[in-house]
Amino acid sequence: MHESYNNVVAALKARLPGDQLDALGASCRFILRLRCICASAFVWGLVLSRFGQGKPGFTQARHWFQRLAGRRIWPRPFQIRCKSPAAVRLMHAAFDHAVEPWRNGTRATTHPLQRYFRDIVVWDSTPVALADPLRPFFKGLRNVASQVKIYLAISAFGALPLAARLTSGHVNDLRQPPPLELFRKGSLLLFDLGFVTYRLLREIQSAQLFYLCRMRRHGHATIVGVRTGPRDVVAALKRHPAGIQLRDFLPRDESIRSRWDLDVLVYPTRDKQPVRTRLVIVPGPNGEQRPYLTNLGAEWRPAALRELYRLRWQVELVFKELKQNLHLETVPTKDPHASQTLIWASLIALAVSRTVTTALLPPRTGAGLATRIRPAIVSRALRSCVHLLAAALTAPLRRALAFLRVLVDVVLKKAPSSVAATDAGRCDVTFEGTRLRVRGKRAGSATVALWYG
Repeated sequence: MHESYNNVVAALKARLPGDQLDALGASCRFILRLRCICASAFVWGLVLSRFGQGKPGFTQARHWFQRLAGRRIWPRPFQIRCKSPAAVRLMHAAFDHAVEPWRNGTRATTHPLQRYFRDIVVWDSTPVALADPLRPFFKGLRNVASQVKIYLAISAFGALPLAARLTSGHVNDLRQPPPLELFRKGSLLLFDLGFVTYRLLREIQSAQLFYLCRMRRHGHATIVGVRTGPRDVVAALKRHPAGIQLRDFLPRDESIRSRWDLDVLVYPTRDKQPVRTRLVIVPGPNGEQRPYLTNLGAEWRPAALRELYRLRWQVELVFKELKQNLHLETVPTKDPHASQTLIWASLIALAVSRTVTTALLPPRTGAGLATRIRPAIVSRALRSCVHLLAAALTAPLRRALAFLRVLVDVVLKKAPSSVAATDAGRCDVTFEGTRLRVRGKRAGSATVALWYG
């Protein structure tokens, strides 16, 4: 087991280095007259507060800032900075900086699906309730006065966050397509039917990406090819080679017993240029239609596509983790900018938790449930030992090792994995100059340089 204690602090420091956070603060015009509030301590103070107990807000964030920065600050100046538009820009830039290596860098996963896709990206949204006075800024839906909708892209290999976006709660998902320019070519995109537009399918193909999504029941499609389907459909297509309408042979409420594998043409709204795609319809419970649109080849059979689409549920588990373990169920503030600042802090805390997870145990088969340590449990464990995490980040290099050993032991004990529990503590960690060397019974040896600001 690769339990490199030194990898944790090295990865955390590299994820949000102090000098680059201060540079982001200057570029976002966060550092103005109140120069006693440095950007790096401000970001880390807010992030550590999201691992706190109760309903963390400005008080806990200011406590962590004073501990990290080593200086005292009164509540009023700190709250003014949290309520500024510059703080929102700073936290957004810090999140992008934290997840950028996962978008473009190489990973340690060796899952069988990586032979076919460079990455599997899941894109979805979730609402977060805000205080009622914020309705003029963030309008909610149904009986909720105010909401913020979080759009999040994660990688199915380890549930790593890749991109995020905040909008008002009443914004339609069709207006928030995934940011295709951020994903690596050859990746597979999974998203729900709420985001499906035929224009988006064309853009995904132009970006050299793959997609797999549900088709709306009222989506009109013209059949131009049949791989698997009823005989009457095959016969009708022979009589009309230009294409036949799917709705003439399969009404949307009709039950099916067999699988359909078709080549269809779909037409974007106000666009005369059709999009050729593959339509796979598999029977669900009680014969319910389960239609999927994809540009994957015929080597991917309908049963495989159905199982592949189930990976989309990983983003729902991440949303549950954010709301239960990182305090995104509600946001305790009535300021529009402070609410966004706290939401970005929770998203950065998610990146910190994933950094600890991958440093303790690289997700070599980290797709779906094939992980030896559940990432959500690491977030829960960090809440109980956030003081150790702060001590490891702020202590001198030699003292950080002691805090780090205790932190790793606590996290591994709380992880519900028999492998993690039995292999805990099997590494010998030594200090050599400015580096930490790890020798494990199974891991061999590893040397990692640490960054300290």
